[in-house]
Amino acid sequence: MTASNELSAADPLSAGREALSRGEWEEARACFEAALARGESAEAIEALAMAAWWLDDARVTIESRERAYRLHRAHGDVVGAARMAIWLAWDSLAFRGEAAIANGWLQRAHRLLDGVEPVPEHGWLAIREAEMAFLLENDVAAALRLARRARAIGRSLGEGDVELSALALEGMALASEGKVAEGIRMLDEASAAAVAGEISELWAVGRTCCYLVTACERVRDFERASQWSKRMLEFAKRWRIPHLFAVCRAHYAAVLVWRGTWPEAEVEFEAAMREFAGSRPGMGFEAVVRLAELRRRQGRLEEASTLFREVEFHPYAQLGLAAVRPRRRRRGPRC
Repeated sequence: MTASNELSAADPLSAGREALSRGEWEEARACFEAALARGESAEAIEALAMAAWWLDDARVTIESRERAYRLHRAHGDVVGAARMAIWLAWDSLAFRGEAAIANGWLQRAHRLLDGVEPVPEHGWLAIREAEMAFLLENDVAAALRLARRARAIGRSLGEGDVELSALALEGMALASEGKVAEGIRMLDEASAAAVAGEISELWAVGRTCCYLVTACERVRDFERASQWSKRMLEFAKRWRIPHLFAVCRAHYAAVLVWRGTWPEAEVEFEAAMREFAGSRPGMGFEAVVRLAELRRRQGRLEEASTLFREVEFHPYAQLGLAAVRPRRRRRGPRC
């Protein structure tokens, strides 16, 4: 029996965590299921949910986190329950596209954490709220305020994952409101630290670099976006993270559109949409809104308009619809 098998038999929960650290998602899931077979615990259920999340199993992810939430509540662990609520907010949006339910979970996390001494969950809650303000409402001011709150919490607690994630989010907000040089400096710093291993959670590494590519796309810094997109595509492929691969592909395809290499962009968009359909259907708008812009540039205005309307909440869609909307003819002066 190998050392890994011995650990799995003796302590499947620890073995599962070790497998997660290596990116062996299926092995980790099997270990956590074995741990739960020995007895139910919120800790093991949370771990199973994370393995299922990496495997893009929406049903098991959400059911497990709801189950862990209930157990934490039953045991009086408000921080644990809030942690699950924060995750369920993102899961509701990414897997199912349910923004209202996502908001409900964020509000629940707020109420649970009210009056609790500062913990990392306060920082993650602020980060998730900032993401949704930016993504769903294009509220850059709110995103900036919440990112700064999260960074202050991370710094005060010595939580590097929170602090660096918030630094990148703050940079994205600053760049989006016109303070491009300042924002990009923050994003480059946070992303370099993330890929160098200063962020311990792989999912947080991916989010940090996605902030950078999003900002580059907004400010038309295509050379920087291209460099980081390629780096993140390599990262996602190495760790076998389909949804991150799809997001990076969509952003990279947008860079190709702006560079004028449309046939190559078509290939990337099609691949990204297939990957979103199989992993994170709720995030498919990342590819749809950018494909719509390609259709607009190709002069296929009816197709572009249809695609923009599918994701009308997105600020890029609003701009796109304004561009494809027929203009009224100006009338000359009456005689």
